[in-house]
Amino acid sequence: MSTDGNHRPALYRLVIAHYLISAMCFAGLAVMMFFAAGNLTGHYFHPQLLAITHMAALGWASLIIFGAVYQLLPVILETELYSYRTAWLSLILFLCGLILMVYSFWNFEPGLLMQCGSFLLFSGILLFGLVIFLTARKNRDDIHQEFIITAVLWLIATALLGTILVFNFRYAFLQKDHLLFLKLHAHMGLAGWFLMLITGVSSKLIPMFLVSKEQKRGLLSWTYYLINAGLIFFVTDTYFFGLNIRTYFAALIVVSGIVCWLCYIAACFKSRIRRVIDLPMLHTLVAIILLSAGIIVLPVIVFYHLKSDPQAAKYTTLYGSLLLMGWISSLVLGQSFKTLPYIVWAKHYQHLAGKMPIPLPAELFRQKWLKVQFILYVAFVVAFFMGMLLKSNPLINIGLTCFLFVSLLYLANILVIIFHQPPTKT
Repeated sequence: MSTDGNHRPALYRLVIAHYLISAMCFAGLAVMMFFAAGNLTGHYFHPQLLAITHMAALGWASLIIFGAVYQLLPVILETELYSYRTAWLSLILFLCGLILMVYSFWNFEPGLLMQCGSFLLFSGILLFGLVIFLTARKNRDDIHQEFIITAVLWLIATALLGTILVFNFRYAFLQKDHLLFLKLHAHMGLAGWFLMLITGVSSKLIPMFLVSKEQKRGLLSWTYYLINAGLIFFVTDTYFFGLNIRTYFAALIVVSGIVCWLCYIAACFKSRIRRVIDLPMLHTLVAIILLSAGIIVLPVIVFYHLKSDPQAAKYTTLYGSLLLMGWISSLVLGQSFKTLPYIVWAKHYQHLAGKMPIPLPAELFRQKWLKVQFILYVAFVVAFFMGMLLKSNPLINIGLTCFLFVSLLYLANILVIIFHQPPTKT
């Protein structure tokens, strides 16, 4: 593939499309949660909760991650993206499959539409993986590349199992309990895809944004091997024996990997040259707090499950919400205003740097909107998760109202960045 820069406008359009569609899915997710408020404290297998989970995990979080990976991987490897046509086809198949899947789950119609949706989603993910693998075929021996490649492998495995589960709704050919496979499916996605990808990409971006002098790369290797070892142990042991006392050990291995990553991030913060912590980085700190809260809830779920206590379902829903609406959402809400402004700035102003006065990437969006977004998101976190714990509908509704405004502000700010035009003089 050519690396002479002729295809950079094509990469820009591809990345921007992923950011924009993801922001629209986020607004759709907020609306779905608002209308499903009465079911959010129920069992996690409720049809509307399944629809919300897939919109959050796939439409909101995964799509923007796809765009970020398309932008980042060629930079890491100093190469060109393998195929833009394949990447666009992946996006189209993924989006069509997502719409069918979310609609089918919301109305719980486990028939042809859901099956077609799952097949289209899996095809889109497979093509995404193909583009990533062929782009990275020349190994540069970069730990960040290993994180990305491994995360994509886990994503493909997650999507394959999800497709099998969709067909199992109708034909019931799996020999074990459907909910057992659902646990495996969820954790392969959360730990294998999201955790592996986020730890790898953030360990590249956060030191860059903070301008950190010290980066303990050895901790990243420990993070990589511990998270994968713990997840493989969990999937294998749970498949044969279900949740049991050894699940604590599997969780401990994964948490040890997360601690190594947090130590790496802490060292970056400590040695940073850029001392001011801006709002996007505050969102990242909130994300880390919510991830820690999710980790605390995990052993509680196992404890109640081993006692066959119905409370396990309540804490499972809380756990999923802390990770999807908390950890992942807060991270994306912050890092979007680090990555996207720079992408747009590079297109319009990079060739003018040093030649004339030009705006900074942080000046391409509305800072006041971002401040209000952050305040509303913190209000959502406090009200919503307190409401989940106390089963208080008024608190949940207050939180969801804040979340809805967060999504609208985020979408508006993303549109401001995407449609930014340089001054006429420039």
